[in-house]
Amino acid sequence: MTELTRNDIDSHDWAARASEALAQAKKLPPGLKRSEAIRKAAHLRIAADMKNWLTAK
Repeated sequence: MTELTRNDIDSHDWAARASEALAQAKKLPPGLKRSEAIRKAAHLRIAADMKNWLTAK
């Protein structure tokens, strides 16, 4: 995964990043790394939802 700068946060598609992270995590073999990657993808999904709630018009 790539790091975001503070300037990228508003223009970034958090939902797409979460979906991409989950897809990559599912490709890993079962184990600790996969579990951690899936957990991080879930955190990105929560961030996407929070951003939507906070910026809803």
